[in-house]
Amino acid sequence: MNQKTILALASIVALTIVIVSSFYFFSTKPNVQKPVQTTAAASDMPVSEVAASEGIPAAEVDGIDVEELTAGIKQPSSAQHEPKLLNFELDQSLKAADTLLSMLPYDELPQFEQDNIDKYQRYVFAKAAKDTGKSVKDFSLQEHGALESEQAGNRYYVYKFDNGTDCEIHLVSIDLNTGDYGVSYNYC
Repeated sequence: MNQKTILALASIVALTIVIVSSFYFFSTKPNVQKPVQTTAAASDMPVSEVAASEGIPAAEVDGIDVEELTAGIKQPSSAQHEPKLLNFELDQSLKAADTLLSMLPYDELPQFEQDNIDKYQRYVFAKAAKDTGKSVKDFSLQEHGALESEQAGNRYYVYKFDNGTDCEIHLVSIDLNTGDYGVSYNYC
């Protein structure tokens, strides 16, 4: 072999090593989750103390202010702000299959998040029933959950249901500061 061939092979090997090492060092590391405490003492602790005991900053878990998310549950119902419907519009770009694939399933969400999903489901069903002239009892919920949000002040809930004649998917955008919400929907 001549010198150019050896130099070319050495370059290829070096480049391969650099590429493989960059995949190793820059790939996402799997998250190791700690087991959830189920003792009575753990459930009596405030969210901020639980977060601190887990090594998570008290004010923030996964970029979302936990105190703000759970505040609606802790307030008496008479003092709560009644959420306002900001918009309810057909969105042709909302794809049911893609939205459902990226959704976090209801059963995997924390209890306060499930309570919020149930609360807004009642609002969405009432509005859809009013618009279609049908009873909410005629609706059958097929899937529901939440979407991850890049915006700290918003949360997105997804509802897929059959209203008796059509399958609809509703994407509900909630402003965490006011509780007001907007709905984009499309047919499945």
